[in-house]
Order: sequence, then structure tokens, then C-alpha cells
Amino acid sequence: MENWSVSLLEGPLLAIEHGKDVKVQGITFEYGRHIGVYMENTHRALIKNCIIRNMGGVGVSIGKGTLKAGNQRGHESGGNPASRVVGDLMGTVYQNILFNREGGTENGVVDCHIYNVGAGGISLGGGDRASLTPAGNYVENCRIHDYNRIEKSYRPGIWMDGVGNRISKCDIYDAPSMAILFHGNNHVIELCDITNVCSEVDDQGAVYYGRDPSEQGNVIRYCYFHELSPRHRVTATYHDDGACGAEVYGNIYHKAGSLPVLIGGGHNNHYRHNIFIDSPVAIHIDARMQGWGKFMIEKGAIIDQRLQTVNYKNPPYSTAYPLLAAYWDNDTSYPKGNVIEGNLFYKIGNVVRGQSEWLELYNNWATGSDPGFVDAADPLKGFKDDALIYQRINGFPGFHLRKSDAIYPNERV
Repeated sequence: MENWSVSLLEGPLLAIEHGKDVKVQGITFEYGRHIGVYMENTHRALIKNCIIRNMGGVGVSIGKGTLKAGNQRGHESGGNPASRVVGDLMGTVYQNILFNREGGTENGVVDCHIYNVGAGGISLGGGDRASLTPAGNYVENCRIHDYNRIEKSYRPGIWMDGVGNRISKCDIYDAPSMAILFHGNNHVIELCDITNVCSEVDDQGAVYYGRDPSEQGNVIRYCYFHELSPRHRVTATYHDDGACGAEVYGNIYHKAGSLPVLIGGGHNNHYRHNIFIDSPVAIHIDARMQGWGKFMIEKGAIIDQRLQTVNYKNPPYSTAYPLLAAYWDNDTSYPKGNVIEGNLFYKIGNVVRGQSEWLELYNNWATGSDPGFVDAADPLKGFKDDALIYQRINGFPGFHLRKSDAIYPNERV
């Protein structure tokens, strides 16, 4: 007979609150009904080289969650801030974009393996959106997979909110829904290997955010998106419902879903020096605010509400994001200022699905012939020194493979 384990513990296995310089290393956390490790108002706390598995909820949570009236752990309509829970965090952030989870500063989850958990891998909060004060919390070099055992959708491998947090060098794979879902400002997602996510749920992004143009200053760089399902609407980087102001560069999209990039009516997103390989379409762009999404930009509607909430015409937002202050100055129902420059499109059926005049396209190269890969079957090996791509795309950088199996740019001299 197999061994069975039954947990009666509804709270976190470990909670660290109002602590400084706490280090937890080399421990296996498992068989809890809810959160594995919880942190709140901590500073320089580090979870390192731990295994977190067989949990009913999320593996690690940094910052408060929410509880509905009567202390019900519901997932439908937000709730009140509460410690040692996650609850309907997504609904709360949707209703109150300035929700500060009190996640502390400079806390890290490093070299951890998180799997077979019920409702997401890591919930990473921290920073204050009202003042754009960064937290500097981070997840680095973690392996996260099989993280939706109970809740299948909108419980990503890593949820990130607040201001100034970072996800680096993580392998995220084998999940029915998203790898990374984020809200907030000035985050960095870099050097991640993301594959076989969004395998069951339609209209999802491996990396996803949206419906708030004040969420600016976010960077997605040097990630490898590959082998995402083409059977339904799956996107690698998804800028949903008017999302604006992202910098996306140095990534490889290799068989990265049916729509590797989706820009859903937003402005001023910048794609440069990315590599797109073997997809029917590379970039989808639409003017949804002219059609079914028109309700979002009506006076007093959700976009207007969110811009007013952050006081977008005044500092710190007006100084950090000058283009945001002019959001309503022109017809915002059409996407504008989205720049696609210096990208390689190799074996792509259509580079753009949508109106090309909604994009600023230049210094790109689309080809069906080998642009000079060291190994066309493994684009992480980079390009030969005499590769044709360096002649066809001005200023295109090389790529080398790190020991961590992440890619980083090696600017050619």
C-alpha cells in the first residue's frame, strides 16, 4: 500500500513577518493545505535552495492577500487585505490598482524548485504604485512547473505586482495557464526559459498583463519562449486591452504559440532585436478600442478611472512616463507609437496580422533562408561570426549561452 499524507494545516508552513536578514536554506516544504512560505514586511529575507511541493495553494507568497467578508477564501470579488492568505488577489488588484501588499524590500527566492502545488508557484509583491517606490524583491534561478494542480487558470508560475521587482533566470514549464502574470511598474523579466505553458486555457499569454495604461516601465528581455501550443489562442508576450510602454528586446520566440506577440490596442510598446522562428504569424496588433473595446476608453470608464487614480498628469507619473501624460491628446482608440525595429523573422508566414500602419516597422529582416545560425535547430547557440544577419540588420547583437542555460547579449565590436 502506498504511503498517504493528510495535512490539517490551513496556514503557511513558514511565516516570516517584520523580520530582517532572515535566511532559509536547504529545506523541503511540503504537505500543507495552503501557502508553503509566507513573507510580509520583511527586508533582505532570502529563501534559497529549497524544495516546495505538494501544497494546496501557492508555493511562496511575498506580501498580503485578501479575505472576503466572513473570512471566506473566495476568488471572485476581491476582499479586504489580510495576512497569511492569497485569496482573490487578482480581483483586489483589478478593483484597487494602488493596493500595497506590504511585501517589504530586497527579499529573494533563489535556486528553489517549486512543483506539484495547487494554485501557482510564487506570488511576488512589493513596492508602492502611488509613489512609484520600488521594492527590489526578486525571484532568481528557480525551476517552477506543474503548479496548477487545483486551480487551472490565472494562478501563474509567478505572479508579480507593485513596483521595481525582478524575475531572472527561471525555468517555467508544464502548466495549463500562464507562466508570468504581472501588474505594476518598472519590473524586469529576464533570462527565463518558458515552454509548454497555456496548454489548456484559451486566450492566454506566457507573459501577460493589461487593461491599465499606467502600468509602464516594464522590461521583458533575453527570454526563450518555445514550444507553446499552436492549437488555440496562445501568445508568448501578451499586451492586453490597451497595455502600454513596455520594452521587449533580445528574446527568442521559437514556435511560440499561434500569436507570439499580441498588442491589443495599446501604445508605445517597443520591440527590438528579437528573433522569431517558425510561426504562422509573429505579431498581432488590433484597434479594439474602435470596436468591442470602445467601452474601456469612454469618459469615466475603466481606463480614465485608472489614469486618474495614479494622477497621471503630475509627478511621479508625468516625469517617469512623459508620453503617458499626453494619453488623451490624440485619438487613443487607435494604437500608436508601437515600434518594431531590428528584429529577425525566420520562417514566419506573416510578420504582422493587423494594419501595418499601426506599427513603426524598420530595420527588420524576414527570410526563409538560414540567417547564419550555428545550429538552426538550437537557436540558443547563436550565430556564426560571418552570419548574414549582421549585414541585413544594422546593429544586431550576438547571443551566447550562459552556464545557467539563459541567454544574454554579446554586443559585437
